[in-house]
Amino acid sequence: MAQNTPPPMPQGASHPTPEQYQQHQQQHMPQQQQFQQHPGQQAPYPPVQQVQPHGQLGGGNAGFGRVLLSEWTKIRTVRSTMWTLIVMVGLIVGMAVLLGGVAKPGGADDYVALSLIGVMIAQIAAATLGVLTISAEYTTGMIRTTLTAYPRRIQVLVAKGLVFAGLMFVVGVVTNGISALIGQSMLTSRFGDSTVDTDLFRSIVGSSLYLAVIGLFGLGLGALLRHSAGAITALLGVILLPMIIGPMLPSGGDKVMEYSPMFALIKLIGGSDGEDGLGAWPSLLLIAVYAAIALIAGGVRLTSRDV
Repeated sequence: MAQNTPPPMPQGASHPTPEQYQQHQQQHMPQQQQFQQHPGQQAPYPPVQQVQPHGQLGGGNAGFGRVLLSEWTKIRTVRSTMWTLIVMVGLIVGMAVLLGGVAKPGGADDYVALSLIGVMIAQIAAATLGVLTISAEYTTGMIRTTLTAYPRRIQVLVAKGLVFAGLMFVVGVVTNGISALIGQSMLTSRFGDSTVDTDLFRSIVGSSLYLAVIGLFGLGLGALLRHSAGAITALLGVILLPMIIGPMLPSGGDKVMEYSPMFALIKLIGGSDGEDGLGAWPSLLLIAVYAAIALIAGGVRLTSRDV
């Protein structure tokens, strides 16, 4: 192995003084250090990107629009979404056709409640789909890929909620509108009456918003519990238990039912607005508060706990 010696002085020059030798050695020091590197030593790696708390990377990330597009792609390509929507649409339209064929038209508003009574059963499908929107990713481990690609976890949850609520509202408006027309054509010929138009708007739009909100409630429970079966069981308890145990309670049973999701849906579909307890729209707002609490709790756990 060659020794690390300074380059020789030019030929023909006189014997250098110590000061000249030291100056000559300092001028060629970078070249010496370059040759002192071991032959097998690799060049240093570039600095590694620092990981911030809660799994966020210090570098740039995809925009929020890309996250919305990703969530839309996931929700429309998963089989559970297609089958759940088919069940929901089949229940609403099927019940409208069934009751339209066997029920007798009564007052001007009877056909509205009869044609949309299937929403009371279809809400379970909508709420279940809300749970599966996030809990299925925990089951398959896909949530790790999602949060690695976009580490801003709250924005991921917001994107899931926006995509799900938009899809559920659009499907609900179309399905409920078709069901109301079926019920109207089979039960009454009084189309165009102002009272009927008002009830139609409240019933169709209100019940569609309810499907979106109850699904968001399920999304929040899914993010909080991270288990499909547990979240769906808790959700069914919130929807059904108040109407079951309310009449059995010696006192306060009316209030338990009044502030339940099912009671709000009954008000929206065809109940008299404002006669008993909260009206239709305030009842829907109350259910939206329930959904917001569940989403906030789910978001807190999503950011504070690892996946």
